[in-house]
Amino acid sequence: MTKPIDPSVRIRVTILLRAEDGRLVLVRHLKEGRRYWLLPGGGQDPGEPLEQAARRELYEEVRVTARGFRFLALRESIDFAGGRHIQFPIFAAVEPDLTALGPGEDPRIEGIDLFTPEELADRPVFPHFPEDLGRLARNEPVAPFQTLPWVP
Repeated sequence: MTKPIDPSVRIRVTILLRAEDGRLVLVRHLKEGRRYWLLPGGGQDPGEPLEQAARRELYEEVRVTARGFRFLALRESIDFAGGRHIQFPIFAAVEPDLTALGPGEDPRIEGIDLFTPEELADRPVFPHFPEDLGRLARNEPVAPFQTLPWVP
């Protein structure tokens, strides 16, 4: 059964964070017995500028600060059956300080992992955009906007 889409759109800032060796930093979650990975990030608060949300979420999730953020692309997913709509502005962290890299205080975070794009191929990563993630990891351009299929 399809339910009406909630009139509010959830915005989840997403930060591409590279270690010095080029691997990507991902946050490992374990929820209801299901393990999956996310790029660091989280929900934008009402009235909070996107860059401020990226800065806050990067620190809250992985204890990293950055000089700034560069916008890369926007992705969205719509769950027509569940009535949810999420937008993912994707930023690259500029000159991140990884010296304090580690899990933040969010109890959903099981750990922090570093992966090459090839190592991500068999892992559940959300939002689900494996081709784009590989391109972004290699500093290649991606389409500025795309609607992704909803993956439960």
